[in-house]
Amino acid sequence: MNRLSVPVARWQGLVGWRRYGAAVLLGGMLAAAQAPLYLWPLGLAALVAMQLLVVSGSRRQAFLTLYLFAYGYFVAGLYWIGIAFFVDAERFAILLPLPVLGLPLLLALFPAGAAWLGDLAGGRNPVWRHLLLPCGWLLGEWLRGWVLTGFPWNLVGYVWGMAPFAMQPAAWIGAHGLGLVTMLACSGLALAAAPQSNRHLRLAALALPLGFGLLLAAGAWRVAVAPFESVSGVQFRLVQPSVPQTLKWRDDLRQKHLEAHIALTLQPAAVPPTHIVWPETAIPYLLDEETALRAALSRLAPSGGALITGAPRRSFDQTRSLVLYNSIFALGPDGALAAQYDKIHLVPFGEYLPLRALLRPLGLDALAVGSIDFSPGAAAAAMAIPGLPPARALVCYEAIFPAEIAAAGPPARWLLNITNDAWFGRSSGPHQHLAAARFRAVEQGLPLVRAANNGISAIVDPYGRMIASLGLDAVGVVDGPLPRPLDAAPLYARLGDGPLVGLALALLLLGWLVNRRRINH
Repeated sequence: MNRLSVPVARWQGLVGWRRYGAAVLLGGMLAAAQAPLYLWPLGLAALVAMQLLVVSGSRRQAFLTLYLFAYGYFVAGLYWIGIAFFVDAERFAILLPLPVLGLPLLLALFPAGAAWLGDLAGGRNPVWRHLLLPCGWLLGEWLRGWVLTGFPWNLVGYVWGMAPFAMQPAAWIGAHGLGLVTMLACSGLALAAAPQSNRHLRLAALALPLGFGLLLAAGAWRVAVAPFESVSGVQFRLVQPSVPQTLKWRDDLRQKHLEAHIALTLQPAAVPPTHIVWPETAIPYLLDEETALRAALSRLAPSGGALITGAPRRSFDQTRSLVLYNSIFALGPDGALAAQYDKIHLVPFGEYLPLRALLRPLGLDALAVGSIDFSPGAAAAAMAIPGLPPARALVCYEAIFPAEIAAAGPPARWLLNITNDAWFGRSSGPHQHLAAARFRAVEQGLPLVRAANNGISAIVDPYGRMIASLGLDAVGVVDGPLPRPLDAAPLYARLGDGPLVGLALALLLLGWLVNRRRINH
């Protein structure tokens, strides 16, 4: 027995409300490891302690422990969604418990259910249970990114967003893979601490955290030898006006908000910008229909460059019904719209109301649009903006989906992300949003240019390094070059999550077969 055996045995002996209350608290500890706190030692300790609890109880106790751990994780990590319900408090504040306490009930089913199946596949063997539980969690996180349009927010791998060197494994195995190896490292620590483990097993188990440490060392080397290079002849100015969401769409203030964007754009610059980027829905008018407005704003577009901005767009379908889009436009100095992108992955309950015919009579409506839903755009294609390489445009939370970055047509050479995080106030939400976007840059080996109305505007290189940024609630501009993309796409950009998901499924099946055979014999 080691020195930890007695306290660990007491920990594993928790029952009833003490066990399940501890599981909720551990989930909150893991949430504290996400942005902006990045208390990753706390998060790792939570993952180790959670696994020790799971493997020490009955199957029913294991599931409840996993579910309450995940529930605590999502309540603590996603509390900020509720802040959006106070933008129009008269209509939506009464619904606050739904996103803050109700949504985590659903989200927790994905990692907890899949991790429980992994634990189940491990049979009575503690080694298999510790190894397969992370594989199940990975599958649950992956499913969470797809089911019901998906919400892959706060993946476990994002706890390493505190430093570029720790993000680098995502270039090879993606954020999902980084989460898997993180949990496997914690499995090794849990096995080493378990009273049931003998000396040889403890030593063998420590190979898992040691291997993870070597992976991080490889990431540190990758960043250390990576020079910073920029695309010649390109200089961005990102405009962040930080317009409060409660004021953004007031009819009497729209012109004032537009003038604020113009004033920031015209501030003196040490290096003259070639391209101006305004945030999501920066223009509260139908830009493609307002000829006079385009002519006035075209004076802001540098010669040979463009003003890139978010604005709503409308069209009419075959039945003459109104169709709305959340769009990005590139306006040239001649007043012509040189490029356009319509947002594809819309926010449920934010930009459209699912099952509107059933939910609208109950008084529910979409937070952002009310009685008329936004519609998704056509298939993603790289934007061809004058004076720039092809860009993969991402509006708001489109940047959180690892599998949706690939676009049709010429390969994108940089990521353009415009957003409006003013909905979520001064909370952890905008920081978590930026963290996810930075991981997309690492996974794809592409630089990221991100303009936020409020939130965090930034220029990020393909290693996740912040080249220039402007913080939450700040009013101002970010000036900087366009970092060069990697010459060759990283392994993850070429393979995606498929091999990792397949491997996790294969390990679960193998574990189930091996342990089923042992039970039968």
